[in-house]
Amino acid sequence: MQLEATSSYRSTWQYDEPSPGVEQFITETFDSYEQQARWLIPDEECAPPLFVVGGAQSDFTRLNPLLYRLQAMGIGSLTANLSGHSVASEPGALEPSLSTNRAEALRFHRHIATRCETVVGHSLGASIALKLAAQQPAVDKLVLICPAVYPDNAHDAPFGPAFKAAISKPYGFLDCDSFEFLRQFQGRVLLVMGEFDGLNSQVHGQGAGTSAGTLWLAGAQRYSPIPEEVTRTLLKSVPPPHLECLLLSNCDHGVAAHLRSTPLVADQVAQTVAEFILGER
Repeated sequence: MQLEATSSYRSTWQYDEPSPGVEQFITETFDSYEQQARWLIPDEECAPPLFVVGGAQSDFTRLNPLLYRLQAMGIGSLTANLSGHSVASEPGALEPSLSTNRAEALRFHRHIATRCETVVGHSLGASIALKLAAQQPAVDKLVLICPAVYPDNAHDAPFGPAFKAAISKPYGFLDCDSFEFLRQFQGRVLLVMGEFDGLNSQVHGQGAGTSAGTLWLAGAQRYSPIPEEVTRTLLKSVPPPHLECLLLSNCDHGVAAHLRSTPLVADQVAQTVAEFILGER
């Protein structure tokens, strides 16, 4: 594994802020482009490194409020930039899709595969994290942050109109083998959700089996792209003894932004995630 001490892409990051410890970088060359991952290395490691799959329109700095706190607590992480989601990942694949992102993620994951026990998936990245974890027997913990689940036939659709059409069919997400994977999964799952995400679409004037979208609620504009039925099916798919849930009050789908704007909440979330990772070892 070739580790780099600095990143030539730093000027393109969404958040250029100092880490609480060592950060190193891995660059992978694909057919006609490169992508980079950042490895946050703690001073004193107390758990194997996490593999983190970020969400749409994210680079590997979006979850800094969580990942930096975990690094300071002795839990490192490897997060890759994936095609189609950020300036830092450009130019990337020509017509990126979830399948493209999964192949990119798997390439980076192999660098820590022999040690990695926990995979974190954020929003769109959770759909990739679930597919990746199903191929990695060593993974026995999943942290799913405001997770999206998409129909299997959406994974090959290029991002843009084709992808939007593939994920817009009411209840289409049920046609995904990740739910069956979770039913068979012998590890543990931590589900982190904002209280204003995963809302009932029909209560808010939308069709059943779809998202509630953007709405005004409790004195503020809220974004709820995850259908209530996705969350309910996830909860039903994980055996109760293996499931933990963390609900963030006054938070919608924008969990990363919420953690950035409320440091005390970020402290509490990082502590909960750390305890989940370190438990039952």
